[in-house]
Amino acid sequence: MKNFWLTMVFSLVVQLTFASAFDDSLLDKARKCYDNKEYAVAIDYFEQYIKTTTNSDLKNVYIEMANCYFKLKDNKMAVYTVIEAITDFGFSEEDFVYNQVIDPELSKYALSVVYEDLEQKEKQYLATIE
Repeated sequence: MKNFWLTMVFSLVVQLTFASAFDDSLLDKARKCYDNKEYAVAIDYFEQYIKTTTNSDLKNVYIEMANCYFKLKDNKMAVYTVIEAITDFGFSEEDFVYNQVIDPELSKYALSVVYEDLEQKEKQYLATIE
């Protein structure tokens, strides 16, 4: 019985290790595509990463994906993705200024679009963590 439990624990650790490596690989691919200006492909990798990761802090991943939409001139999806970062992961007004991931032009544009509703959206996020 002891061997059974040891085997089960070992299997779980191995699975989690491979899942984490797979997630990191997707994120690395997304970022490489972004760097190579392959924004649509990067979005696909970011979406796959979001669906498969066990990471619960995805604020910057959503912002990276919003950057891709913005580079593709899809401002509506860029803002929608920033709003998801606000309501689901706590991206705040301070993040629009100090976050090193968001494209500065996207930051200005998205903040101008969501500013009037920003407090409500931040409260929406806070309600999910209470």
